[in-house]
Amino acid sequence: MKLPEKFKNFLIGGLAALTLVAAVACTGAVDPVDSAFTPPTAEQVSDAGDNAGVTTSGIATSAAVDSSSSDSDSPADSGDSDGPGDPIQATFDEVVPSESTGDALPETVAEVDTPEVAPVVVPEVAPELVISELTPADIVAAQSDHLANLYEKAVQSIVFIRAITSQGEGSGSGFVWDTDGHVVTNYHVVQGATSLTAKFFNGREYTASIVAFDLDADLAVIKLENVEHELVPIAIGNSSDLRPGEMAIALGNPFGEEFTMTTGIVSAVSRSLRSGFSLYSIPAVVQTDAAINPGNSGGPLLDMNGAVIGVNTQIRSDSRQNSGVGFAVPVDLVKRVVPSLIEFGHHEYSLMGISGDEVDIRVRNDAGLPGDVMGAYVIRVTPGGPADLAGIREDTGSAGLQNWDGDVIVSINSIRMASMDDLIAYLALNTAPDEEIVVGIYRDGVEIAIPMTLGARPATS
Repeated sequence: MKLPEKFKNFLIGGLAALTLVAAVACTGAVDPVDSAFTPPTAEQVSDAGDNAGVTTSGIATSAAVDSSSSDSDSPADSGDSDGPGDPIQATFDEVVPSESTGDALPETVAEVDTPEVAPVVVPEVAPELVISELTPADIVAAQSDHLANLYEKAVQSIVFIRAITSQGEGSGSGFVWDTDGHVVTNYHVVQGATSLTAKFFNGREYTASIVAFDLDADLAVIKLENVEHELVPIAIGNSSDLRPGEMAIALGNPFGEEFTMTTGIVSAVSRSLRSGFSLYSIPAVVQTDAAINPGNSGGPLLDMNGAVIGVNTQIRSDSRQNSGVGFAVPVDLVKRVVPSLIEFGHHEYSLMGISGDEVDIRVRNDAGLPGDVMGAYVIRVTPGGPADLAGIREDTGSAGLQNWDGDVIVSINSIRMASMDDLIAYLALNTAPDEEIVVGIYRDGVEIAIPMTLGARPATS
């Protein structure tokens, strides 16, 4: 039986293919297969961005095979070939139809989009910060150096004042205010003086005269005469933001020991203190435990930076020696009074025209006040004074027997007043005569606002 020519070629091609597969299986030759699935190397991955259609060498080989399969739609060259795979290809070129038939779909390999690998950013490493620990000795040494440097700078502005009076000779301290030769001190240092001299740390000594004084604050200004060296005004600070526990440094001439420095802390703030020459109190006084003795009066109380925070004025002691309770006129008051003394020869304080007491537990209970009401209880109102004209009500009791029906001043210009001391300090440090203010009053269970025009204190003589 004679077989058709095409079928005979098909059988011959099939036998040749089986022989080839058997030969490969026996010899273990797998290089042609392995080369199609060679794992991508690092270099290949990094180059992926250069060819958007090729991700790795392994995928590229598969794509080449698939493209060969998809080319079956176009006619292929037929004929014999000496290569082992050519007869198979020739055979199928004649039997494979030009278009796909049947239900089977042609095999496709989906393209895989590999995200581009972002470059690795290596963060910069900051140089290691080396913090050396200070020993207690280092800390003490640093403080000592600071205080020594502060002294050397501030002492240039300090003067040792000798005052000769009809009763004898006294001494005290002062400090240079400006380059015109004005020196600030206490009134009681120069009180009644017929002759004044001021000596500097550099040995220079000059005569001086009284410019003006303020009895209410125990302050005075003197002026040096015929100065022959460059004056160094002292640094001026602030007292409004002082806190107990901050450093305080006193410079002066205690017991005539010239240019002495003592140190301590701010013990308290917002004290009220009688000057000894007036019925009015010095407001916002600074209390310190820095040693203040007779002879320190009029000298500066400094902060840790060497700026004036007060003028040393009094001590509380049974022996007239330091007992750790000293007081200084706050520099915020000094900054208001001294310029007035230099320019006008006097200083005017504002006046409300009341006398009162702090709202403590006794007043609160007797007056039936709520626990959150604080301020100054009005005991008396000066007839015809600013408070009287504004309609502030006093206690209607008499001879020290209160009826507890007076007003309570709780604020001025919306600033809360916690005590009578707060009221005195606010008026002295923040207001002037003829100034319009708004007084907050607690009356009959409600708080009301009353406008008031301040007056001026009568001069103290």
